[in-house]
Amino acid sequence: MPEMETQDFLNIVKDTRPRLLTLCQSFFDRQEMAYDAEDAVQETYLRLWQMRMRIVEYRNPEALATMIAKNICIDILKQHSARVEPLHETLNAIDDAQTDILAIQHDAERLLKKAMRRLPATKRKMLLMRSDGMSMEEIAAACGTTAASAKTMICAARKELISILKIRRTKI
Repeated sequence: MPEMETQDFLNIVKDTRPRLLTLCQSFFDRQEMAYDAEDAVQETYLRLWQMRMRIVEYRNPEALATMIAKNICIDILKQHSARVEPLHETLNAIDDAQTDILAIQHDAERLLKKAMRRLPATKRKMLLMRSDGMSMEEIAAACGTTAASAKTMICAARKELISILKIRRTKI
């Protein structure tokens, strides 16, 4: 079975990107979820690329991309909902002092996630891998680079994140 050529794939991306971005943005109407639309579009193209061997089986690759994007958006919304609901249950179950501490932690996590979304995708990905406990060698292998390069990227990502958070702090 013929594999999709890179140029054919790039043409699909060029043709569908504006529509997919608009579609995904309609799912994430709240400001704190604005970056999720871009992430959903990127994930859509990643999945399309991974199935490039079979994509010629589909009559309309644009419709396939739209379906994949919708499913990704729904998954992201479900994940967000699953993270928010337990927090509300926990807040109701503890006393006022702990509520204040949790509220501060929640705000800090929200600000950190917002700052993380401003990082370039590769830096964000590497930083998240490192925070999940992966070694430099594992990160390098996953990203197709050297351990030294991964370490440099992670260091740069941390500095950029600190800078973003400092700018955010001065605005408050």
